[in-house]
Amino acid sequence: MLKLRDIFHLPTITPHIQELIADGPGVTLVAGLDPRPTSANDLFIPSGRTAIFRILIGEILSANDKAGAIIVARDKEAVRIPRQFKRRIELSLVGQHDSYDQYVTDAAGRRPHLLIVDQITPETAPVVFEAVRNGVRVITQLDTIFRGAEVARQLNYWGVSMDLLAELRWVLGVQRLPTLCPECRQPLSASESLFDELACRYPALAEQSRSLHAAEPITFYKEGRCAACENTGHQGNLTAFDIFHTGEGDLFQQASVYPLEAYLLQLAKAGHISFNDLLRIETEQFHQTYNLLTAREEALAQTNRALQQKLLELEATNRVLRERTNALISLEDISQMLITSNNLNELAEKVCRRARELCGADRVILYYLRTPDEAEVLGVDGWERMLLGQRMAADVVCDRQQRTEPNAYPYWPPGVEEDEAIDLRTGLAVPLMVQEDRVGLMLVHNEAKNYFEPGDVALLRTFANQAAVAIQRSGLIVQLRAKIEALEAAQAELIEKERLERELELARQVQQSILPHVFPDFPGFAFAAHNAPARQVGGDFYDVVALDNEHFGVVIADVSDKGMPAALYMTMTRSLLLAEARRERSPRAVLENVNELLLQLGEQQIFVSVFYGVVHVPTRRLTFARAGHDWPMLLRDGAVQLLRGQGVVLGVMAEEDFFLSEEQVELTPGDRLVLYTDGLTDVQAPDGTLFDREQLKAMLAAHSNFSAAGLRDHIFSHLADYQGSADQYDDMTMLVVEVK
Repeated sequence: MLKLRDIFHLPTITPHIQELIADGPGVTLVAGLDPRPTSANDLFIPSGRTAIFRILIGEILSANDKAGAIIVARDKEAVRIPRQFKRRIELSLVGQHDSYDQYVTDAAGRRPHLLIVDQITPETAPVVFEAVRNGVRVITQLDTIFRGAEVARQLNYWGVSMDLLAELRWVLGVQRLPTLCPECRQPLSASESLFDELACRYPALAEQSRSLHAAEPITFYKEGRCAACENTGHQGNLTAFDIFHTGEGDLFQQASVYPLEAYLLQLAKAGHISFNDLLRIETEQFHQTYNLLTAREEALAQTNRALQQKLLELEATNRVLRERTNALISLEDISQMLITSNNLNELAEKVCRRARELCGADRVILYYLRTPDEAEVLGVDGWERMLLGQRMAADVVCDRQQRTEPNAYPYWPPGVEEDEAIDLRTGLAVPLMVQEDRVGLMLVHNEAKNYFEPGDVALLRTFANQAAVAIQRSGLIVQLRAKIEALEAAQAELIEKERLERELELARQVQQSILPHVFPDFPGFAFAAHNAPARQVGGDFYDVVALDNEHFGVVIADVSDKGMPAALYMTMTRSLLLAEARRERSPRAVLENVNELLLQLGEQQIFVSVFYGVVHVPTRRLTFARAGHDWPMLLRDGAVQLLRGQGVVLGVMAEEDFFLSEEQVELTPGDRLVLYTDGLTDVQAPDGTLFDREQLKAMLAAHSNFSAAGLRDHIFSHLADYQGSADQYDDMTMLVVEVK
């Protein structure tokens, strides 16, 4: 027997579930939204309400080994009870045309320990709550988008009085959500901006998150992309819960003892759902509501049109079949079935079964014309079901019969292998026509009779007219749903693209705000810098850091990747370097510590080259280390010197293989120290020619008398002219230190 412990859930709800299971008389509702044939829910994940409903029934019966139960349902499969409880349970099946009311009332009058109603509806709701007054505990389920006190409000709208609503004890709301892929999910460190975004939708939840974050830092997550999840960011689904237990006071104003939002917050903290899914819960609810209303309105319009057509056909049937009253009653039942059925495959199965019953046939097969050139076996009765779905050319089905009326068919059905053990004595081909359009063909065969009675043929003709309209309508619905799904998917893709563009622009603004535009004021020194990412965000960064009154640090770095991954790695590296720079004066020690920290963080596929130097202001001595970065250029007396030094990039080699030298140089007034990333020496002209290091040295030497800002502006202006209409392939960054 499946138990709640077998379904993933947070332990925090266990005490509430145990209290629910042990409770006494009253109404317990399991609420959630599951797809149905007449709704546009195909884009949504089923809530899993029925599974939780069955689990709760089993848990309640397990908790009381002497308790008996009565199930009131239209379908014996609606509530599947484990075998060990079969002797303690009585099933009361409601007839197709009977009302639930009397069945529920009779069952409650027998005062079982537990009364199980497969689903509560506007018709059954008052009777279900009346049953509780006999001291009975009722558990039922409700197909709804609402949860908590809103479920009570819905019941009240259905006609359950406030006096009866006092018998409501529990509402267990369930909802299924996509689970984040554990292989590629990406952390989002909690910040005020995230909390502010959360507060726009859930102020109380945002306040709770801030409190939790103050006690212990929270990490949220977002979707990634990897092969394991087929680049969707999700793997599988999980169930979220909302637990509502009635108490004192205004029922409609009471809050859930464990709200869905709080449950989702815990799931988001644990990395099971993304922060975006947490924010979208209300939006998803509005989407479901809208789709339900739209689908029901469409189904009503379709049904009304079909009813008009069926009424005309029923009038003709009454004139032809007055002498067959019983058959007519059966035909009316069939009409109702056709009107209410929207699933094409289920409809075809029902048509075959009913056609066989109407004329006493042994075998029926129905072919559906999917296109003017292709037919498909859509339904069978009496034949092997393995024939279903078989497709063939339309002329194979229709080439022998072009007439619109039922006619003899002394052949084996197309696609069916002949069997000598089967004696098909007589056959009838019944075209499925809507006005002048052929929808398909139904072949009816007998093994015992030598002919079909005229009355049987008339019945099949009328039935075929009705079936053809229903099949055509169902086929159109299938096509319409496919087009709606395609349209909604395209719209969702466009929305996602716009969202990503907004997020990238926000990331660009954040990154640009990180890079300094105003530098520390040290006598005898001036600074100028510029950054031009190849994409909206980049992997280069620079900084001038005031370490104390006599020391400042200069840094420039280039992450190996581009775009958002490089930007995130850049931000992480910059934070680590600034933290270490304030603890160590040795550039080599700082970079060694940063390398070790980057390795611990585990981003093995990305690395970063760094130049980091510390200037002692009174002596103008520059102590530096170069971790795989391009050689800085020192302009002195019109000449260009390359500052050497050995070292490998950060984030690749462990401590035992990592090497780095520490160098010193004395700066003199008039010097210009030029730090840059390789994007400057990889600029490509429209003809493919590269602007290399030698050209950069020559340009710097030619303008060595320029100020730091002038040198920066001239270099970037020249590079823009050199590049022209060619694409920029790498981030470009430059930092100039001028010694006065």
